[in-house]
Amino acid sequence: MNDREWSELQRLWKSGPTQAAPVVAELERLGRGRRWAALGIAVEALMAVAGFALSVWMVTRGSAFLLVAGLTAGLFTAATCALSVWARKVPRPNLDDPIGRAVAVARRSVFVSVRVATATIWALVVGQVFAAVMAFARALLTTEANLAGYVAMGAVQLMLATWLAFAFRHYQKRSTDLAKLDAIAAQLKE
Repeated sequence: MNDREWSELQRLWKSGPTQAAPVVAELERLGRGRRWAALGIAVEALMAVAGFALSVWMVTRGSAFLLVAGLTAGLFTAATCALSVWARKVPRPNLDDPIGRAVAVARRSVFVSVRVATATIWALVVGQVFAAVMAFARALLTTEANLAGYVAMGAVQLMLATWLAFAFRHYQKRSTDLAKLDAIAAQLKE
């Protein structure tokens, strides 16, 4: 959607009935969030490259622990990349009616947001498995235990728990928004 279409849709919805408020709010949110979304995708791509590079580096170091850690890191990175692609792979609406298109664009935005939250939750589950494999590998494949390893595992668990809480909250809020937009879209079809 280009800027001219964007402005026209906003004008139509701002002059429309009050039940259009969820659509207006979502279109405005989408407009504000376009740059942040692009930045988020760029950061995800950089993290994926870093994850795969770290995985290769660990595998090539030779110890049993680093081999397991590297393979696990590679699988974790691949799983999170697949989840990210799945979350964003939603067809774009192609409607001629400007009102129907505005609702469809707003609904798609919320739907992608719900899927990103879902993908984040599943990525965090995979992250928990990754952390467990790393802890088991550290315990079973090395001879020394040190405080730094336990601190690192605890920090990872706290980070995963925090992200999980935010992802669940985002999922709940955006699912409510999606239900409102679905109701508006159903009314337009009548």
